[in-house]
Amino acid sequence: MENVMILFNETSGKDKGKELANQFVDYAKNHGHAETHFLLEQVGPDCDSRKTVEKAKSENIDTLVFIGGDGTINHNVADFKDELPHLKVGLLPGGTVNNMARVLGIPVKFEEAAAVILEGATRKIDYGMINQKVIISTMTIGLLADTAARISQKEKQKYGKLIFVKNFFKLLAKKKRYRLDIKTENEQWQGKTQLVTVTMTNSVGGYTNFDASASPDDGLFHLTILPKLNFFKLAFYLPKIILGKIYEIPGLKYITASEISIKSISEKKVGTRVDGDPSENLPIQMKMIKQGLTVFVPASKNN
Repeated sequence: MENVMILFNETSGKDKGKELANQFVDYAKNHGHAETHFLLEQVGPDCDSRKTVEKAKSENIDTLVFIGGDGTINHNVADFKDELPHLKVGLLPGGTVNNMARVLGIPVKFEEAAAVILEGATRKIDYGMINQKVIISTMTIGLLADTAARISQKEKQKYGKLIFVKNFFKLLAKKKRYRLDIKTENEQWQGKTQLVTVTMTNSVGGYTNFDASASPDDGLFHLTILPKLNFFKLAFYLPKIILGKIYEIPGLKYITASEISIKSISEKKVGTRVDGDPSENLPIQMKMIKQGLTVFVPASKNN
């Protein structure tokens, strides 16, 4: 770790991105990295990502540090995806949910997360493409996507997970369903559904035991289709949900694949939610980039 670029976004992590970036530099210099070259770069909607990438190349950057949650990680991976084979990535969690950090066992506490980066253990994990955009954790269609779309960044920061639950049950009462055509390299599904979730890890919404069969480096999308959401039926199968065996619930369609295409049969506009942010409208094509990202992790997680 000789040349490090720290990417921060003042619109995430409760607007403490730059403060955390400077704090990381001080921490690193006080813990054996006094000779390391650090470069701070702000990213976000008002910044030119191409200039940031070019600067990283001209400065011979070998390590990137992302400050923020899943949405920030997503945008940074998208910007640097062509350079990722030559880079290592450190994560300093600063979002509301931090799915990726939780999955990799990266502590939320700043000093502990910084120590993980400096200790140098790494793990190769997957990321995916959804049309021309990146996915690093989750994609949802239906109730979860519609729920998240109604929640502002300020509400997420103020109320946390509770605001998701409140809005979810409001929409559940409306019983809206989408008619979709879903294809993978091995099979096809058509029908009406209230909820579609594609995960790349065992975690959804910060719940790290959503799907015990999924791991961040297995090269697979894990697709869950719930045609009709029945609260009482789900409550009956709560033990399976707690054990991360959601794929064993009767009536639920579960598919694993490295490539997925999804289109709407009846509705003109159906949106998706990717890594916590609004993303592509249907139709979409998804493709897995297996172990395309090298991330610093606790030594116990580097396998």
